[in-house]
Amino acid sequence: MRFGLIFVFVLFFWTCQALAITPQAKTYLDNVLDLLEKHYVRSATIPWLELRQKAYLLAANAQRPSDTYLAIEQVLAEIGEGHMYFIPAAQGGQGGEARTLYGGGLELRRGGNTIVRLTPGGPAAKVGLEVGDLIEKVNGRPFMLPDELLSYQHGQTLELSVYRARTEQRIVVRLSLTEPPKPARPTARLIGQKFGYLDLPHHSLADSRQMDYAGLAQQAIRTVDAQRPCGWVVDLRNNAGGLFYPMLLGAGPLLGEGLVGGLVGPNSREQWFYREGKVLLRSGDTTQVMVQLNQPYRLRTANSPVAVLLGPQTTSAGEALTIAFRGRPNTRFFGEPSYGFTTALRGFSLPDGAWIAIATALFADREGNPYDQQIEPDEMLFTDWGFFQSERDEVLQGALAWLQNQPGCRNT
Repeated sequence: MRFGLIFVFVLFFWTCQALAITPQAKTYLDNVLDLLEKHYVRSATIPWLELRQKAYLLAANAQRPSDTYLAIEQVLAEIGEGHMYFIPAAQGGQGGEARTLYGGGLELRRGGNTIVRLTPGGPAAKVGLEVGDLIEKVNGRPFMLPDELLSYQHGQTLELSVYRARTEQRIVVRLSLTEPPKPARPTARLIGQKFGYLDLPHHSLADSRQMDYAGLAQQAIRTVDAQRPCGWVVDLRNNAGGLFYPMLLGAGPLLGEGLVGGLVGPNSREQWFYREGKVLLRSGDTTQVMVQLNQPYRLRTANSPVAVLLGPQTTSAGEALTIAFRGRPNTRFFGEPSYGFTTALRGFSLPDGAWIAIATALFADREGNPYDQQIEPDEMLFTDWGFFQSERDEVLQGALAWLQNQPGCRNT
C-alpha cells in the first residue's frame, strides 16, 4: 500500500515537471492567444478556455518561445480558418501566399500542374510550352506537387514530360531555369473586334514596384477602350490574391466612381471608394487615400456591361476584387465558386521576429453585405485549363454570349 502511494506521488511529480512551461514561453504563447481572441473575426464562436488548455498541453515543457510554435500551429488548425497562418522567426516576412511562378518563365495552376501563364519570350515559351499544357513528369519522375519546382536551382536544366490536351499529344522538352521569377502582369486585348478582355492576375510585389500593377492595368484598359468595345470581360480566374489596393485601383475605370465595397468586423466597418484615380478607405469619420495614379483613365462609356470570370483559384484579395464588382450595374458573374478566403488579414509581429496573420474582418459588397464563404457565380461554367482563354474556353464563351445580348452590343 505504501509502495503504491509512493509510486502515485512520483508519477504526479513527474507529470507536473513534464508539463512545466517557463514564464518566458508561457508569456509568448499567451500573447499569441490574446491576439487571436481579441482580433479574430469569428472569435465569439471559439471556446477559448478549452483551446487555451489544449495549447498549454501542447506546449508542455516549453523552455523558449520557439518551443511553442507547434502549439500555435495546432491552435490555428483547431480554429479552422485556413486563411490565417503563422511564420516562425527564421522565416519571418516571407508572406503566406503560395508561390507558383518559377524561374523557367511559367506559372502553374494553384495546387495543380497545369500551365496557366507563360512569360512572353521566356525559357518555357522558347522551348514550345503552351498555356494549358499539363506537366506529367520532371526528369522522368511523376510530378506530384507544384512546389517541387522550387527545389530546383537557377542554371539547372529539367526534362519535362507534358500532355497537350488541345492536340492530344505528349511531348518532352528540356527547360533551362535561366530566368529569375517575374511578377504576373495585367493584360488586355480586343476579342471579335467588339469585346474588351482584361486579365487581372494575382499581385504580391510589396515594394516600390507595387504601383506598376495599377498603372499597367489602366493603360491596358485605355488601349483597348480606344477601339470602342461595347462590353468587357474581367478575368479573375488566375487571381490568387496579394496586394489588394493596387488591384482595385487598376480595375477602377471598370468598377466606376464611388463606393465599391468594404470590410465588416465584429465591432467595425470600413468602406472602399474609387474616385478620380484614388482608392479611398473610410473608417468612421476618417477617410484616407490608400493608393493613387497621377493620370487615371476614365472609360468612354460609363457602366458598359461587364462579365466577371471567377473560379477556385480566385482567392483572398482576388475575391475582394470580385466582390467589388457586386452591385455594379450591367454586371454578371461566370465560372465556378471562388476559393472561400473572403477575410481580410492583419499581420502581427511577435517579439522573437515571428509573424502571425489573423483574419480580422469579412469582405463586404457595396450594400454592406458581408461574405463569409465562397462567392457563387450567376452562371456555373467549368474551366478546362487545357483550353484556357481559347475559343474552347466555355467560361469565356459563356461571358461573350451574354455580352452579345446586351443592348449596347446587339447591333454592333
